[in-house]
Amino acid sequence: MHIGKITAKYIIPIGIVAFIAAFVIGIKFFVIKVGVDQVGVRTIIWGVKRGIVQKDYGPGWHRAVTAIDQWDLYDSTVQTLELAKEPSRLGHDERKEAAIRTADDYDVSADIIVKYQIKRGEAWQLRQDIGVGERYKIIVENETRDIARSVLGKMVERDLYNPEEKRKRAAEFKIQLTERLVPRHVDIIDVLILELRFDPQLERKIKNIKLAELDNVLNKSKALAAEQRGITQTIDADTEAIAQKITGDKERSITVLDAETTKKTIELLAEADKYLIQKKAEGDLYKQQRKADGNLLIKQSQAEGERLRREAISGMGGDIIVALEAARNVNLADVNISSLDINLLDVDDMATRLGVSDIKGKLRVDTKTFKQIQEMLNQPRGTDTGKTK
Repeated sequence: MHIGKITAKYIIPIGIVAFIAAFVIGIKFFVIKVGVDQVGVRTIIWGVKRGIVQKDYGPGWHRAVTAIDQWDLYDSTVQTLELAKEPSRLGHDERKEAAIRTADDYDVSADIIVKYQIKRGEAWQLRQDIGVGERYKIIVENETRDIARSVLGKMVERDLYNPEEKRKRAAEFKIQLTERLVPRHVDIIDVLILELRFDPQLERKIKNIKLAELDNVLNKSKALAAEQRGITQTIDADTEAIAQKITGDKERSITVLDAETTKKTIELLAEADKYLIQKKAEGDLYKQQRKADGNLLIKQSQAEGERLRREAISGMGGDIIVALEAARNVNLADVNISSLDINLLDVDDMATRLGVSDIKGKLRVDTKTFKQIQEMLNQPRGTDTGKTK
């Protein structure tokens, strides 16, 4: 019973260890990992179908049974071939640059950089046509050196220090190298010519030629500067004359405009004074005419009032006026009147008693007419009793 408990206690750890061991053995003998910067080519070495599988394997885990599958891994990123001097372990520079002989028989060494990449989906063809390992890199370098000799060898001493010529040769270099490596399943990304180094004799010759060219350019520049200086002085003189002319024209224009403005102002003021005087005269004339019209209306009204007064006095109205005057002159305080004989409220009777009579002996004047006559009599002489229209 005790032995059974001990056995159950160690079953789980033993199982875990066995699983890990099986996983490690499986990874080692049954699968392979292709990295993110790699491409895999699988070759079946035992079985019914043997040979290279016509397919590129990307990053991840793939079957790799020992004694059945053989795998070759290639760099899938952009790679660099640099042909330049490199320091070696022995303490001196290892010459890897491209050696060139120019068209005019000068030895030149060129530092060249080539960026290239295995074509996508053609790694298995590269393995099939070129072989295993990095043989394709040797082919890229050999082709680069060969094309460098053919393309850069066409240059002469004047081309060696001409940047534009170097760029043109680099473009031609890229085209030819791309054509050479298409069957090798390699893409050329770019070609750069960094530096061209010459032997001392050629370098001195180029330096002297360059100095002579610079002196020639300098002399031409000095002559051109002198010519331009004369042109500049002429332009300055012409500019000064034009500026003075513009200033004079401006001052004259200002004077003319000032005179015209003053004249226009005087004319406007004169017209304004004339208009003011004319309107004032018209106003005075209108005032006198309206005043004369008013006086005429007053005179006409006075005459009409006098005429109406006379008509009133010449008729029955005269009797009424006399009666009113008599009534006005009566001092009631000194007169004793019997209310039995005289009715003071009977207007007709009172008027008859005061001397107003008609054919029947009765007053035939209504109260409104009587009041108007009384008001007319109360008016002082010479005032207008009529209404002015």
